[in-house]
Amino acid sequence: VLYPLSAFRAMSQAALGVYQHILADGTQQAVVPNMQTRMALYDYLGYHAFEQQLDRLFAEKGAE
Repeated sequence: VLYPLSAFRAMSQAALGVYQHILADGTQQAVVPNMQTRMALYDYLGYHAFEQQLDRLFAEKGAE
């Protein structure tokens, strides 16, 4: 069984909470501890490995 919108709806609820805090407080400071860090996101996505792969690809293209 697939629940394709479950994650989307959870993210929407989280985003709503963030925007409500920003609207009420004028800052995101209260919700920062709930946020995923950029480094955690990059680690999960394998971002740095992909970036290195692109760097190698473009270096090879530039050498031609």
